Formats: sequence, C-alpha cells, structure tokens
Amino acid sequence: MPEATSVGTDWRLLGPAYVKFLITNDRTSQRLLESHPFDLSASVGRLAYTVAEEVFFPKVFGVEVDSSYRAVEFLRRTDPAFGAAWVRRHRYRRQGLGLTARPVHRSRQVAGDVARMLCASWAHKHNPHHPTIQVCDIVPVMLEDLQAGLCHSSEHPTDP
Repeated sequence: MPEATSVGTDWRLLGPAYVKFLITNDRTSQRLLESHPFDLSASVGRLAYTVAEEVFFPKVFGVEVDSSYRAVEFLRRTDPAFGAAWVRRHRYRRQGLGLTARPVHRSRQVAGDVARMLCASWAHKHNPHHPTIQVCDIVPVMLEDLQAGLCHSSEHPTDP
C-alpha cells in the first residue's frame, strides 16, 4: 500500500473543504481535491477523528476525551450505537495516519460520516421538531465553526 504523500496542504483546511464540496454536490471542486487521493484521505480521516472526539462523542454520548477507561468500556459494551461509533473512530484514526486502501472511496464515505456526526450532534443539542432541516443547511456552518477553532492565525500549516 502506498504511503500518504503530502503536497503541502493542511488537513484542517482540506478536510472541511472536501466535506463541504461533497455535501453541496460541487463535482468540479470535489474531483480537483481527489487528484491527490492519499493526501485527501489522510486529511479527511484526521478531520473525522477530530469531529468524533471533540463534537460527536461529547454531545451525543456524554463521553469526553478525558473520560475514564472503565466508563468508556462499560458504555461500549452496553450501548450498541456507541460501540459501532467507537469502531468507526478507530478506522478514522488509521485513515488519518494514511493507512487506507481505495483512498477516494474511503474519503467519500468518511466525509459522509462527518456530515452525519455533525447533524446528529446538532439534533441531539437542539432536538428539532420538524424534519425540514437538511444536511446542506447545518453542516457547512458547523464546519466553519470547527475550522475556526482548529486554525489559528499564529500557527503554521501542518502536513497530513
């Protein structure tokens, strides 16, 4: 399997951009970002891992990054939804390290997972009563907020 090779992009910019293009069906921009598949895959994997750790698990399951191992293990064994999300979290971590086969396919799948995690986090917090809310409306705004929290002007870009 080829290793992830960087072309000088920052995962904190590339990952959210790809998710936005996938959600809004901007095929031209999506294909342009897919021209470096391993770089994209690692960036989307890192974004998904960050979203799972910082947004999804705390808001949906009440599990913080510093939660005890016993609490997490108990929840993993008793709640099938948490167990499945925990397994996906491990896959995101491996993908963020550049250990993935079929990187474009995995990037598309994980970008959809990121959008679903953000929507689930938003729905859990706001408890919407009407089903007219669409992914295209919520996810770009949440990604901008997340990206603003991840990127600071004093930091140098990182390679995926």
